Amino acid sequence: MTENSRKVNVRRMTDDDLMKVNQIDRLLFGDDRVSTWQFSFDSYWNIYGPGVNFVAEVDGEVIGFLAGNIAEQERTHSILDLMHTVDRSSRFPKIGWIDMVGILPIYQGMHVGQGLVEAFHQECKQNGAPMRAIVKEEDKRLNGFLESVGFKKWTTATYEKE
Repeated sequence: MTENSRKVNVRRMTDDDLMKVNQIDRLLFGDDRVSTWQFSFDSYWNIYGPGVNFVAEVDGEVIGFLAGNIAEQERTHSILDLMHTVDRSSRFPKIGWIDMVGILPIYQGMHVGQGLVEAFHQECKQNGAPMRAIVKEEDKRLNGFLESVGFKKWTTATYEKE
């Protein structure tokens, strides 16, 4: 059976998944890590706990994960809402943030990420929250993936001065 023909199951992450998720995270860790969470998944889990995290599995083996949270919108983000949409920030008191996505390399490009994002999207819809993610501009692969699952790029830029 090829990897493409195996059924992918997406479900909520549990404590039992942590060892495998950490293995995937360490395998993918590098300079290209998305800027929203530059630390290990262990650190993420210790801060946010179960949150709104999902795993993808094939034949009972975890092959990918999505870590996110749905939080009250902070005032610092509300001005950005006014700049990119006609909907005012008060319409969305909560925001669903995708913080981390990791998929074993042999399963990348096989719609595993799409299933993880869709599970998170359903959770966001139930909470009346739009989904958002922050990605490095030069990460063409992740930008392309997010566009392929329906995200649209904001017209704002973030600058930093030390």
